[in-house]
Amino acid sequence: MMLVKNSVFRLFSWLVMDFQALMESDFKDVKESLPLLPMFQKESGEQSKTAIGTSWPVAAFLLVNAALGAGVLNYPYAYDKAGGVVFAAFLQIIMMVVLIATMLVLVYSADVNKDTTYHDVLNSLCGRRAQQFAALSILLTCYGICITFLIIIGDQYDRLFMSVFAQEFCTTWYLDRRFTIAVTAVLCILPMCYFQRLDFLRYASTLGIFAMLYPVFLTVYEYYKLDVVPGKIKVMPDSAVQVFVVIPVFSFAYQTHEIVVPVYACMKNRNLRDFTKATFLAMGILFFIYCMAGSFGYVTFGSLIAPDIMEQYDARDPIVLIGIGALVIKMITTYPQLVVCGRGALDGLYAEFAHLTTDQFIKGEFKRRIVVTTLWFASTLLLAVLAPNIGVVIELLGCLASVNIFIFPGLCLIALAIRDDEYLDQWKSRAKAFVACLMILFGTFVFGVVFTKVIIYDMLNKTTKVVHSKC
Repeated sequence: MMLVKNSVFRLFSWLVMDFQALMESDFKDVKESLPLLPMFQKESGEQSKTAIGTSWPVAAFLLVNAALGAGVLNYPYAYDKAGGVVFAAFLQIIMMVVLIATMLVLVYSADVNKDTTYHDVLNSLCGRRAQQFAALSILLTCYGICITFLIIIGDQYDRLFMSVFAQEFCTTWYLDRRFTIAVTAVLCILPMCYFQRLDFLRYASTLGIFAMLYPVFLTVYEYYKLDVVPGKIKVMPDSAVQVFVVIPVFSFAYQTHEIVVPVYACMKNRNLRDFTKATFLAMGILFFIYCMAGSFGYVTFGSLIAPDIMEQYDARDPIVLIGIGALVIKMITTYPQLVVCGRGALDGLYAEFAHLTTDQFIKGEFKRRIVVTTLWFASTLLLAVLAPNIGVVIELLGCLASVNIFIFPGLCLIALAIRDDEYLDQWKSRAKAFVACLMILFGTFVFGVVFTKVIIYDMLNKTTKVVHSKC
């Protein structure tokens, strides 16, 4: 048992380190480009020498770990928008089938040139522009998740102060979420963001598994403990728009596409059969986790559910207090890693578009790091204070997820079809092109619907549901 525990711990630590290296070293592009982010290239090289091929169950664990995140806090709220437990579960099954198909498209595409990263696949099949857009998408995803983390920190403080001081905390300036978010971010997060490397946070990040699974345990625990009268329990969604709005939320929760190719590359037996088994196992585990969180959380509160499920639990309960503390620490230790990932992506794109030489890139690294980090931190902090809840930000992140999940794999599938049959004379090539077009159109449609809904309905009209703990 101890051997298994140590193996899982090492694998998770490797994932955190390798995911950073993946997201940042991808922007070096081709051989004639600048050697961007050299501090991660050396580390990746060392890892490749010592890496041991993983089995398909381990690959499944890596995919599960990559997918679990802040989205689990929003899942019961998503069940309300999806139309209740049964319809949400049905919608998730459909989404899982589609997501597995797009993941296998990426893996199949990676086999063409033996690519090892998501960006390499796009560069090989679709060209550098597609690779740059993928880099921009991941950069914006990191940015949005940073905003979400700050909002979650504020939510946890609100839950704690609401439990201890009741409504009085709304009139006390130093208990206001705008103050608590800012102070925590400036004192605990900002100093770590200026580091070039974050190796010292590698082991602290293992708390992420506990922090993200704990709300699942809490939803079950509080369902049996709390004696509350839930709001309306839906059996169908209110409108078709609500269905399309919740699709990106589910997509974001199951999204592992950015690391699918690296995980596939590190498998002992690199073949579609083993990776398909890993994918089905990972999706099955995620489905069970999310259904537990969504179902128990939703039936406990019904239509009164908050965008962050933790907001509705009494922080005076030690069981809840442990979860609040774990989540705050998780957000504090993970935010700087996302800054480094996003900063590296922005650095690489800037160096490429500005045509910097290697010497210019290295010489200006410190100044760019200070400027980019400061602007990144200040803007995410401002948006976190202004955003009504994590539901809005997760919907926007879901828009980006739809691009990475549907549009980019669709482009790869079209490229494969044309590569095999330039004029699409064979029916297999036409079928690939047709499916690819459907993927691209669906991803574009969902992106447009959700983005429009969030901007016009949630932000401009400010009609987002605000519940309980917020003043």
